[in-house]
Amino acid sequence: MQKFFTFVFLKFLFAVMAMAQVPEGSQLRGMAEMKDGQKLEGWLRFERQTMILTELDGNAQHRFTAEKLKEVRMHMEGDPQVLKRVPGLRGHYYGTPELNGKMIERVDSQINFRWGTASPMPGIPADRFSIRWEGEIETLNEGNYTFHLRSDDGSRLFVDGRSVIDRWRPQAESEHSGMIELDARRRYPIRLDYFDGQVLAVVALSWTPPGGTKRVIEGDRFYQGFGGESQISAPGTGIFLKGGSFLSGEISEVDDESVKIIYLKGKELKIPRKNVGGLQFSPISSFHYKELSKMDPGCMLSEGDYFESSLVSFDRNSLRMRSGLLGKKDFRSEQVKFIKLRDFNNNNANFELHTRSGSRLRADWLMLDSKKLLVKDNSFYWINLDPLDVVSVYGISEDVGGKTD
Repeated sequence: MQKFFTFVFLKFLFAVMAMAQVPEGSQLRGMAEMKDGQKLEGWLRFERQTMILTELDGNAQHRFTAEKLKEVRMHMEGDPQVLKRVPGLRGHYYGTPELNGKMIERVDSQINFRWGTASPMPGIPADRFSIRWEGEIETLNEGNYTFHLRSDDGSRLFVDGRSVIDRWRPQAESEHSGMIELDARRRYPIRLDYFDGQVLAVVALSWTPPGGTKRVIEGDRFYQGFGGESQISAPGTGIFLKGGSFLSGEISEVDDESVKIIYLKGKELKIPRKNVGGLQFSPISSFHYKELSKMDPGCMLSEGDYFESSLVSFDRNSLRMRSGLLGKKDFRSEQVKFIKLRDFNNNNANFELHTRSGSRLRADWLMLDSKKLLVKDNSFYWINLDPLDVVSVYGISEDVGGKTD
């Protein structure tokens, strides 16, 4: 009987969902990679905990459960975005040592250059030039990663918004290292700046993963988008659900019972406050996310200070917090980075879904095809999204201690 009512409920829900207008005949197309290394391209749909992929010629159909799936990158057929991933980091090459002036752009699969006295590329001088590489780096195991940066002259490295190595000064060829703790199989923002003064030009980036050996970072660990285009927005304003999902959008109203967020091209979603872990008003790093998950409810200000407190009232321009130390205190929205309402963690999930608009949703299951997307979040909340917004889906086989494997 319970299954019958669930079936009726889902039929009703899909009937009333206000989805994006998908062009007639469009199909969801993707490139799927399994954890055993198998790669397939075809037409996609998800039904609960299973991905169904039909090969492009229609001659074979495959079904994969979450524990076998590593990653699916997808787009709507006819979308101008190109499916093929371009590995590497996007490099901006400048003809000055100050990262300004005339710029030439290219994608570099690895950062391992020994130009000596030669120019790094046509249009850039052999001396007194600079480069900024940006993109994402995907980790292997969880733990401490040691990055090694060799350069002549200056260089500096940022991972997840944190400074890991800083040798921004003229110097002979030398290598410097820095350590940072990272989660398993996650993509983190990475930025590497380099400048050359005179004579020799050298820059190389290596790492020592947890339990591994030192090596130049392989090109397939770097991401800078598909077809040369960056597709995923950095998470900005939005809400963290108590199970670890982040829903991107504008927080429009908070009261004792619910939180309202404007998302999906102006639509408003009302979420019970008991399902919401935190309110984000500007981007936070993964490091801050982990630290906030351990803290008692409170408020993080824009400059980074945190004080234990509770939210009294909120509108789009101002909010009021109450703490034992400060009593009631009013803030403008731009003064606040994050408000923690209750505990939140990366609870067990089967999938993690990323969108172009910046959402990161951990799901027990998905109903996804070219015309609809319904996510059952692992904090037991239903979220209706736009299939045109989806960039990727990851399979999560097991979580231990609130962390993804």
